[in-house]
Amino acid sequence: MKKSKRSVVLLAASMLALSAGSCLAGDVVWWTPNWGEARARDLADKFMKANPDTKIKIEVTTSDGLPQRVLTTLQSGAAPDIIEVQHGWVNGYAQNNLVIPLDDTLQDRSDYVPAALDYVTWNGKLWAIPYRIETLAVIYNKGHFKGAGLDPEKPPQTWDEFVKAATALTREGRFGFAITGGGEVGNTIFRSLPFIWMNGGDIISKDAKAALVNKPEAVEAVKFYTDFYKKKISPSSTLENDGIANRRLFIAEKVSMYQAGQFDLASIKKENPKIDIGVMQIPHPNGKDTAAILGGWSFIVPKSAKNPAEAKKFIQFLNTSENQGYFTDTFPARISSMKLPRFDDPILAGFKAMLPYGRPAPSHKNWVQITQAYFNNIQGIMLGKEEPQEAMDNAADDIQSLLDE
Repeated sequence: MKKSKRSVVLLAASMLALSAGSCLAGDVVWWTPNWGEARARDLADKFMKANPDTKIKIEVTTSDGLPQRVLTTLQSGAAPDIIEVQHGWVNGYAQNNLVIPLDDTLQDRSDYVPAALDYVTWNGKLWAIPYRIETLAVIYNKGHFKGAGLDPEKPPQTWDEFVKAATALTREGRFGFAITGGGEVGNTIFRSLPFIWMNGGDIISKDAKAALVNKPEAVEAVKFYTDFYKKKISPSSTLENDGIANRRLFIAEKVSMYQAGQFDLASIKKENPKIDIGVMQIPHPNGKDTAAILGGWSFIVPKSAKNPAEAKKFIQFLNTSENQGYFTDTFPARISSMKLPRFDDPILAGFKAMLPYGRPAPSHKNWVQITQAYFNNIQGIMLGKEEPQEAMDNAADDIQSLLDE
């Protein structure tokens, strides 16, 4: 017998409740992503040595399916005490009364990048503590550029130049530019939405009342993005590929360019040190500026957290200038943390150059569902089921319904 969707949700909530119930009062349950697990355990150990009455219980998460997993646990009433989430998810949690404000937890407000705090502010209150900020850039293989007769010190700047370079790099079983079309939805949002922005479009209006994704500026950008796959410039596995898959293909020298953050650099250098890595700003339409989503991660405290006071104290420890600079995979949200030696590496210059062009993703209580509707239709284009205009018309219908709720 098939279980209903409601039964599955109730079962998941019950399991979460049992898990939470196994922790003692005073224990802080912390959901932290797997890419920072070693640093998380190091910081937790240091905190527990200084605070022996509080135990930090780490539960490791992964990016695949994380938005829905977090939403389910927040709605279950049996959430952990601290969860790391993307900035763009926070306002939806706040608007749905699923997290508590953290104005009393933030220290040294003037030391934070204002845009990072604005991202997680709603209705005059701060609903998360940001610790990591980033924008993507384009990582490229300088050796491949030379082999294709391109100057690696003068990478493409405009869309036309980018397509020309990616086409020239697509040779000998190698693909010029890998886009994402699979995995967690955020992979494709972060990589395609900036093309819409730099072309003058958006997914929804600034007042969050109207779907705009089917307007000409957006459709043209969506076509630009998906054409890399349709014209076989992006790998045949694109529909399954997330950012990690594209990094692996780059390391294997099966692709010459892909979008990523500086968090990928260590893996590339370790796994294929012979690659001469270049980093460029994301190319833009002629006469227009580039754009990027100002991404990153924040700490939230769920409304149903069992130990909010202890959670806040631990969050303050995690966000001292030194600890935040140590913990982040990319750039820190604190200005003083950026002065740490690890951020002086010249290869980070390309990523730093993108930061001024970063902007927050739109804010709406149904943003996760809105991005899913957009993503589904992006996949429809790449599968050949829909033309870009038809796909974005369908996405706009679904998105408008979510905006009208």
